[in-house]
Amino acid sequence: MTGGAMTTDDDTTVATVATLLAAAGLEVPDNEVERLAQLYPGLRRSMDRMYDVPTGDEVPAALFRAGEVPR
Repeated sequence: MTGGAMTTDDDTTVATVATLLAAAGLEVPDNEVERLAQLYPGLRRSMDRMYDVPTGDEVPAALFRAGEVPR
C-alpha cells in the first residue's frame, strides 16, 4: 500500500476489496481501492464483533428504528 512495499497480506486485502467492489458493480480507481483496502481490516473486525454477540437463535439486525423506548 502507499508509503512502503506491499506485503502478501496487503496484496490479499487489496484483492479482496477489489473483488467486493466488482461484485457490487462498482468501478473504482486503483488508488481508491488501495485506500479502501487500508480501512477494510478494521471494518471487517467491527462486523465480525457484531456477530460475536451471544443472541441465541436471533439474527443481529443492522437496522435502527428511532422512536420511544418501551418501558
